[in-house]
Amino acid sequence: MQADRGPLAGLTVIDWTHVLAGPFVGYQLGLLGADVIRVERADGDDMIRAKAADPALARLGLGEAFIAQNAGKRSIALDMRDARSRQAMEALIARADVLLENFRPGKLAKLGFDPARLIERHPKLVVCSVTGFGQNSDKRAYDHVVQAASGLMAANADADGRPQRIGFPLVDYAVGQQAAMAVLAALLRRSRAAEAGESRARGEWVQVSMMGAALTLMAPAFAAPLVSGIEPPRSRSTAFSGNPLSGTFPAGEGYLAIVCNSANQGEALLRALAQAAAAPEEATALAQAARAGEVERTQQILGSVLSRKSVGDWVALLDAAGVPVSAALPPIEAARSVAHEWPDVSLDLPGKTLQTKVPGIGFKSTEMLTTQLRTPPRRGQQTREVLAQAGMDASSIEAMLREGAASEPSTD
Repeated sequence: MQADRGPLAGLTVIDWTHVLAGPFVGYQLGLLGADVIRVERADGDDMIRAKAADPALARLGLGEAFIAQNAGKRSIALDMRDARSRQAMEALIARADVLLENFRPGKLAKLGFDPARLIERHPKLVVCSVTGFGQNSDKRAYDHVVQAASGLMAANADADGRPQRIGFPLVDYAVGQQAAMAVLAALLRRSRAAEAGESRARGEWVQVSMMGAALTLMAPAFAAPLVSGIEPPRSRSTAFSGNPLSGTFPAGEGYLAIVCNSANQGEALLRALAQAAAAPEEATALAQAARAGEVERTQQILGSVLSRKSVGDWVALLDAAGVPVSAALPPIEAARSVAHEWPDVSLDLPGKTLQTKVPGIGFKSTEMLTTQLRTPPRRGQQTREVLAQAGMDASSIEAMLREGAASEPSTD
């Protein structure tokens, strides 16, 4: 493999997905060098394309969330009710290494692309299906619903016990990463079979669900009652360990998150507070309450002491003392801290070119991972070139575009 190519260079992924979870799988594989072909409807945009804070991006079908997980892909737009489109799709799948789909269970088979049939016909193919609750459930699922069904909302309940949603689509992205791992596992199995000289009788169909991904995230919350039958007390005001010196507290100019999971960390925090802001009697009361495990009293005193300095001052002081601490940053500030490592893309907008960053793969290596990504595509932007690669001649492609069996962006 060339040093300037990603580890999945040379692999072709058909990304027949929509909204967030499915496209995120394709994006992960594309960041690692795969050629990802996004399959879209000829007559309408994915919801996530049209949802944009910037009206100019919305008009182009380039919503911000779409841009954040579709750079590097090519887009082909087809009407699967047309026999020519289905034929083209069959040809693309025959040349592909991976097919991603996140339709409701059974929908792909109704379109004429039953995963079980596909892996029988194409022994090198990996089909990855992403569903809400698995292949045997027709229950409709979105991130919010799965957060509730998995126990995540209950584990994140407010002080009154009301279940609360995590404030962004956590499950969508968790299942996306789990699906990417499933695809890589299947590709490794295929590669090892080839190295051993084995002739595969069929490809592999991996099935990933949002519910399954959410439950893997929730393992720490149900481990004790599942294994020992004991439900430990939970408190949103402390870290998972329950240490009363842990939590999130208001301080000057923001909020501060502190975790003391060991006795040494707790003692380091108490010393730092006594030296920096706590009166002697206050420091003694805090230490006594913390050592007695009195969460409410400990956090009342701790909150009072922390309010006397700014978040920045406390982070500097507690970092120096060896106490795990961070300001509770807004998402954009946290992203800016690593965005210099993320890929750059250019967007050609009416009258201007927008340079922006898109999220990277999230890990590093001594070898090349991600090369320069192409601009997030307009719907059907590469329809002509991908249909040509599927073996269709120019006149047939023109006919499909003219008759609405395929589409490409207007040149207006």
